[in-house]
Amino acid sequence: MQPLKKANTAVSFILLAVIVALAVLYNSAVTKNVLGSAYNDRVMLKSFNSQLVKRLTSCESPDSWSRIIEEYQDTVIVIENESNEVVARSEGRSWSALDVKVPTPFDYNGNAFVIKSSVRLMRYYVDEGSGLMWFIFVEFIIGLTAIALLFFALYSITIRPFISLNRAIEEYDKTGKLKKVKIKGYAGRVYGRFASLTENLEDRRQTERRIIASISHDIKTPLTSIMGYAEQLQKDNLSEERKNRYLKTVYAKSVDITALIKEFDDYLSFNEKQEITKEDVSLKEIYHSVIDEYTDELENKGIEFKAFLRGDGDALLRLDMPKSRRVLSNVFANCVKHFTGERKLIEISFSSDREKIYITVDDSGEGVSEDKLDIIFEPLYTSDKGRKVAGLGLAICREITELHNGRIYAEPSHLGGLRICIELDRED
Repeated sequence: MQPLKKANTAVSFILLAVIVALAVLYNSAVTKNVLGSAYNDRVMLKSFNSQLVKRLTSCESPDSWSRIIEEYQDTVIVIENESNEVVARSEGRSWSALDVKVPTPFDYNGNAFVIKSSVRLMRYYVDEGSGLMWFIFVEFIIGLTAIALLFFALYSITIRPFISLNRAIEEYDKTGKLKKVKIKGYAGRVYGRFASLTENLEDRRQTERRIIASISHDIKTPLTSIMGYAEQLQKDNLSEERKNRYLKTVYAKSVDITALIKEFDDYLSFNEKQEITKEDVSLKEIYHSVIDEYTDELENKGIEFKAFLRGDGDALLRLDMPKSRRVLSNVFANCVKHFTGERKLIEISFSSDREKIYITVDDSGEGVSEDKLDIIFEPLYTSDKGRKVAGLGLAICREITELHNGRIYAEPSHLGGLRICIELDRED
């Protein structure tokens, strides 16, 4: 259908160009004919006036002039004196806009007069009727055809694309699937925006489905265990030691469910692109706050923690501090979850240049294969085979970083584990 539409539009433009060319040629020929006829009529009227002057000046009295000019029925003749008063006038038709008029002054017995004679331009067409009607008919057909082709061409360019756009939207509304069509012009740009919107909506639907499925899976497993242990606790023949072990297990599974629900709630709240409240913070302020907040906490978990400040510590950036703390908290939590060897080390480094602030967090954990570095920030991705976490911590980090117009990405660490890199715009 698309090639056919293009062919129809091209043919319409070609026919329109042909019609316009024919109209120009036809009107040029008509104009040449009209100008030639007008020139010949003026020459004829000059000769006619000269002959008429001879007859008029030979008359004994101007009273006979009216009788003489009535002999010329095809020509309108008016004789005026020097005061522009009509002395004689031929009867019949009056002057019209299509008349060719030629004035000729003459002298009679010492008095000045002027003859104004005229004939109708293209009078043969007017008199016969058929020639003029044919001219009008041809002009009408040319104009009508040109207007029709122009309307069709404009319709193809301006209206038809929006009809295609409307059909695509209606089909999407009915089927939920957007038909791929090629639309040019402004309607094409609107279609592109709409297609992008539908893709984003579909991605959001897929994410929501995965979240719902993940919630069902991650909660159902510990909940099933809780129900099983609760059923066992109702038996009278259980020893105290086994009851206590079952109760601890039920509590641990309940804590897992609570953590999962909290992580989902956090993700949904940050995923709404909420407003942020920024304040000016220097790089050294962030550096010292991280040392104060995490040194003791990580060392109590048996983790060695090192922090480095490189470059301009007075470099400023605008941050929503509570949300920024959440980013580092999630990054550190991700590090802690993936330690496997005896050495547990986390290093954080702060640096800057003229345009950017750089924050990097390295760990000595198990790391991530290079083919998965781009997907660890996706919602629900987790390397935890036991599914004790929902895999939303780094996704929340990305949401918050993008709220600050920043960038977060991952790469292999020199410590053997994973490096998380954060880039933010510098303010000063």
